Amino acid sequence: MNERYRLLVQSVVDYAIYMLDPEGYVSSWNSGAQQIKGYSATEVLGRHYSMFFSVEDRAAGLPATVLEIAAREGRYNGEMWRTRRDGSRFRALVAIDAIRDDAGRLVGFAKITRDITARWQAQVALEESERRFRLFVEGVPDYAICMLDPEGRIRHWNEGAHHITGYASEEILGQRADRLFDRDDEPAAVSPMFTQAAMHGTYETDHWSRRKDGSRFLAQIALRALRDANGQLHGYAIIIRDVTAQRATEAELEATRGQLIHAQKLDALGQLTGGVAHDFNNILQAITGSLEVARLRLAAGDVDRAEQYVDHAMQSIERAAHLTRRLLAFARRQPLMPACVALNPLVRSMQDLLVRTVGARIEVTFALTETPLHVFCDPSLLETALLNLAINGRDAMPDGGTLRVETRADRDETGEGDGYAVLIVEDNGIGMSEEVAAHAFEPFYTTKPQGQGTGLGLSMIHSFMLQSQGRVQLRSAPGQGTRVELYLPVCTPDAAAPARLAHGVERTDP
Repeated sequence: MNERYRLLVQSVVDYAIYMLDPEGYVSSWNSGAQQIKGYSATEVLGRHYSMFFSVEDRAAGLPATVLEIAAREGRYNGEMWRTRRDGSRFRALVAIDAIRDDAGRLVGFAKITRDITARWQAQVALEESERRFRLFVEGVPDYAICMLDPEGRIRHWNEGAHHITGYASEEILGQRADRLFDRDDEPAAVSPMFTQAAMHGTYETDHWSRRKDGSRFLAQIALRALRDANGQLHGYAIIIRDVTAQRATEAELEATRGQLIHAQKLDALGQLTGGVAHDFNNILQAITGSLEVARLRLAAGDVDRAEQYVDHAMQSIERAAHLTRRLLAFARRQPLMPACVALNPLVRSMQDLLVRTVGARIEVTFALTETPLHVFCDPSLLETALLNLAINGRDAMPDGGTLRVETRADRDETGEGDGYAVLIVEDNGIGMSEEVAAHAFEPFYTTKPQGQGTGLGLSMIHSFMLQSQGRVQLRSAPGQGTRVELYLPVCTPDAAAPARLAHGVERTDP
């Protein structure tokens, strides 16, 4: 029987099992002890077991204290550091039993030691993680972070929860989370939160809640179900944030934004109204001037000259009608009416109107290419674009200057073929800065005083060019004037089309 017991003890390699005499000297040594501590039996038999203690523990008298406790109480259990043969330390779980004979005399000690270093390190890491988690949770005063059991009872309550709700942990632990929500709500209205979280893993909502003092606050709630790897529900984590002030600020901001948008619409409408009035005033001035001169010619008996100025007035009226149609087209997004237009004749037909529009202080020069140019676009809108550019040039030269109108063919990169015809309007006025020029084509953008421009002229020209498959370029610098180039796609007149109409327009089916 003793031999079997000895073989059993020797076969255990995960535990150091050995015997000590009453004074603590090693009297037996199993293979597990050799594996754990690194000593062979010949190296330890007859030596005092204090050799396995650290220097500090030996200096403190711990080996003798342990044996005294085991002798007095019959057993000693403890956890401490031990030293291996190579000097390394390991965490040991120690059990020492006092062995007595039938007469009760102490004959020695049975000692069992287990290396629990890995378990101890894992436990220490877990405790450190939990400590950091507690520090993190308790260090967030603006969020209530709570842990609930599967029935929704509160198991953990952080300082942020106390700060938001007014409840101390001893007042709320063990209570159902329903207590956190508005007492005007029945529990049935809150339970679906937990049902949804259990079904989908998470649930988020805004919900009115009450503090301990009875005041209400809007809570932003995030509820998450906590399940293990097997899908077993172990409870819920709930995060609550007071968003009452934030939501009120957002509502106020939204109301302010609405008021701002309304004010911007009114301002844009005012600019549009004043600008349209300004544009029509220019046309009315041309009509009035032509009719006054016609009346003077009639009074002088010069009927032929009078009819000429009446024709000028009619042309201005027609352009006013064109402007009205263009405004309606802009408002209603109506399509344009493109045609094959003889560019130079159209520009020549507007010479008198342009000269009268810009006034006597502005010299208007024309440099039209001798090459016939036909472009495909809406002729009425092209006239309006030319008139707008002339007026912009006039306004940029308050003390007078020169306005130059030019046409030319635009060669492609090979120097062959005429892909575009270019209409150029250039002034030597005050010019624009780079920043102003960058915004020149934006709707309602204008540097003119209130009521003296819609801010739509260049933006409508830009849209017109895009619709016409062309492009517009603007070059300007302060004190060096402005040059606007309209690139219009060329077209070939249809030989079967009707004869040339007024203003050099040859109509074709678009």
